[in-house]
Amino acid sequence: MIYYVDSMDTLTAAEGLPAEPSVGLDKHGYQRVRSALAFNPSFLPTLCILVMDAMILAAVAMLLRQDSTPAFLFSQVLLAVVFFNCFSVLHECGHGTASRFRWVNTLVGHLASTFCFIPYYPWKYIHLKHHTWTGSIDRDPVLRSLQRWRNSGVPRIVRFAWWTWIPLAALLQHFVYLTYPYVMWRSGEMTRIKLARTLCSVLWLPAGYACLAIVAPDLVAPRNWLLAVALFLIAEELVNIPHHVDMSAFDTKLPIWEQYRATRSCYYPLGVSELLVLNFNFHTEHHLFPSLPWYRLRGARKLLKQALGERYQEAIGIAWNIEHRKRDLQSIIDRYRSTPVLDGTSGVSDDQPSRQR
Repeated sequence: MIYYVDSMDTLTAAEGLPAEPSVGLDKHGYQRVRSALAFNPSFLPTLCILVMDAMILAAVAMLLRQDSTPAFLFSQVLLAVVFFNCFSVLHECGHGTASRFRWVNTLVGHLASTFCFIPYYPWKYIHLKHHTWTGSIDRDPVLRSLQRWRNSGVPRIVRFAWWTWIPLAALLQHFVYLTYPYVMWRSGEMTRIKLARTLCSVLWLPAGYACLAIVAPDLVAPRNWLLAVALFLIAEELVNIPHHVDMSAFDTKLPIWEQYRATRSCYYPLGVSELLVLNFNFHTEHHLFPSLPWYRLRGARKLLKQALGERYQEAIGIAWNIEHRKRDLQSIIDRYRSTPVLDGTSGVSDDQPSRQR
């Protein structure tokens, strides 16, 4: 079954529903695009980002010592940049694309986790499940809240946070990562090696902050980072939410070459994309080629746009957020509902979208 929620411009005459364009990507087309890409990772680009972040942290430490409101505000913006960069680096390490050495990815991923407040292995296990079940409203952890809210309604506080741009969802997601070892244990997914890894990743965070309190006490004082964390959470929602919300959802596992049907990219200017979010915004490209290093995703975008044609979905900057934050979140969630098909099957095919209610 497909819960059809694509926001295409064309509509079917009979149903008044969005219709998928005819151009797409099959397995052979996917393999052709993949063969044109280079997947061997080099640590140098990520190392340059880490050096840049270290320099930014040094600048932040200097700014925090000045008795100036503009200097303080500038330090918070810079800290937020470091926080999101570290999230992006953690993301690369989780996919094994920061370095060709596993131990380097694991070490750097844990170092980065300290500055984005996300335990490395719990996040990695959730994220890999997300890639496996992209677009499945029942199995994709990214869409789990949508499944619950589809049936029981969106809580008022969540709807208020959505409308006022308060990053409540991003904040709660961090607690999800911290408690995921317990979820794994409850669901029977926990093994001894996973238990050791997840506990080490969770305990790494307070240990890292204790070390920072010794070597950089100014950075650890809450008054010097709370605003930056708020900016970081806002950035998380601005960048992450458009990637999968208000897209098609399925009750079957999509093959990797069809994950473009449940994913949207966002286009940012060159400097923003490469230096601030490490091309995380090229999300369709990332889902089709999760082992492609971040600095090669822009090249993949050009190939995918040619291969997918009108099926390539992309928002410009934060335009999706500006448009959809005006809507009631409940109206977005309601689009994931569908009417059962009356032919005895469990759903509908791609060229016959289900009727919305």
